[in-house]
Amino acid sequence: MLKPPRIVQRPLHSDVFAAALDLGLTDLQARLVAQRLDKLEEIEAIVFPKLKHLQHPSELKNAQQAAELIANAIQGTGLIVLSTDYDTDGVTSAWVAFHALTEYFGVPSQRVVHLIGERKSGYGISDDVVERILQLNKPIDLVISADQGSSDEPRIKRLAEAGIPVCVTDHHQMPTEGAPPSAACTVNPQQVGCDYDKTVAGCFVIFLVMSQVRQVLIQRGVLTEDAPSLRALAIHVALGTIADSVSLKSPNNRAIVLSGLQQINQFTHPAWQAVRQLNDNQGRPFNAEFLAFQVATRINAASRVSDVTTAFHFLNATDQAEATRYLQQLDADNQERRDQQQSMLAQAMEKAAEQYHPHRFSLAIALEGNAGIQGIIATRVGEKFGVPCVAMTDLNDGTLAGSGRGIVPELDLRLAFQWMEDQHPGLFISMGGHKGAAGCQIPIELYPQFHNLFESAVQLQLGDTPPSPLIETDGELHAHQLTTALIDEIAQLEPFGREWPQPQFTGRFRVVEAKRVGQNQAHLSLSLLAENAATPIKAIYFNALESANQPLPFDRQDWIDCVYQPSLNTFMGRSSLQLRLQWAQKHLDV
Repeated sequence: MLKPPRIVQRPLHSDVFAAALDLGLTDLQARLVAQRLDKLEEIEAIVFPKLKHLQHPSELKNAQQAAELIANAIQGTGLIVLSTDYDTDGVTSAWVAFHALTEYFGVPSQRVVHLIGERKSGYGISDDVVERILQLNKPIDLVISADQGSSDEPRIKRLAEAGIPVCVTDHHQMPTEGAPPSAACTVNPQQVGCDYDKTVAGCFVIFLVMSQVRQVLIQRGVLTEDAPSLRALAIHVALGTIADSVSLKSPNNRAIVLSGLQQINQFTHPAWQAVRQLNDNQGRPFNAEFLAFQVATRINAASRVSDVTTAFHFLNATDQAEATRYLQQLDADNQERRDQQQSMLAQAMEKAAEQYHPHRFSLAIALEGNAGIQGIIATRVGEKFGVPCVAMTDLNDGTLAGSGRGIVPELDLRLAFQWMEDQHPGLFISMGGHKGAAGCQIPIELYPQFHNLFESAVQLQLGDTPPSPLIETDGELHAHQLTTALIDEIAQLEPFGREWPQPQFTGRFRVVEAKRVGQNQAHLSLSLLAENAATPIKAIYFNALESANQPLPFDRQDWIDCVYQPSLNTFMGRSSLQLRLQWAQKHLDV
């Protein structure tokens, strides 16, 4: 039986609240800030993000060395190979590097080769990628990895032994032995001795490195002093940063995301013109949530079910018609991903229910199906049961590929994997990732050991109390605050994401109407009346029901306690407030 969620109100830090009011915020805005920050440091840079607040690239360890290597390659005649991850962070990293090299630094596009690893081969520079590099049959001046490479010493060594230098740019946690010794240079804020923000995404790291390359090329006289800055590349650094779920409490991430969103909402880039044509977000500006759920999901779908290069071509489209063609393919891929996900999720939930009991600390599930979908499966299963989860898929070659999600904020998933490897050397064929999300590949016969070690690793970090589902809220709102003006008031604190979450509130409402909606009749459309209010508010409760046959959990005139996010619903040109219920139950009088 599942544990009921713990509903916890975020603590409010009074000194932060006072400082936020001094910055000119409303009482509600100041309250939300004070429930997300526990110290005054950098409050203005967090509340009012600006590119001037970015840490300088020179503070990133080895960025200067990497810039010199890349500048040498730019001035050479051989190929420059970009090796990137297959997710949105990896694809946007490739876009940033490619456009910096070709548009800003004058490298002919035929000299730049972009290789993306296959999702089924796991994280990092895979053996397949190495083979593809070695088969290029042209002189190679440099391989630049982006959003990967820190844990890939064996493959980097093969390239180095073939006389091909590798410059690693990455943001994932480092292996215990440190940076890959065979790499010509490693730039990663996670490495020892680097004081740069540890929360930046892979696309942000390559953006910083390329910014340093620009400075080196100016110093060498290759570029003029007034050469354009790389500011315009923030448009897709924002997308990759949002998609990778890095901290949006970081001033660096907030500044680059806000700058990118401002560019996106000008709709001068073909890719974003195509997105607006597909979904105009009810006429509202695109925000971080829209990018995460409407754009990143489609880009990620390419590597999950189809050809990952579709996403790269989409971002590189030169006109709206071309972008639309690629976006249509991404949309079709995403629909196929959703269809496959439905059957795999049902399989995963059944296996998770067999494993789970109230004293479990984790879940590790072996599945049949598309390896590209297991990250989503791990998230859904983990969130339902409230424990860290790894979903693994049989690759039918004697191995299992796995994607894990930490779910519990206190857990460091990458450290858990490292501890497991220390206890059982050779457990992993490959692994990588960061605190909240990590991937791996293991021999299929070692699954029982993996299963047991993962449980022990999680328990070691979390202590004696097993985790349970947790819902954090920002407290209650008064009935008079529930208007469309609330949306604009909250939006001024954008962008929202991990560690700077979308506000959600607790409330008690009377049910005026409730009906099933959706293709599977699993969602609820409700009309709710707040206490001391005269006008009902529309609400939507996604996945409220297990099946269409399940009785409605609420009757008319019932009072319910719920957690909700305010949203805006626009229909026929008219906008109204809509509550998106995250959790609800019939109010119990005690």
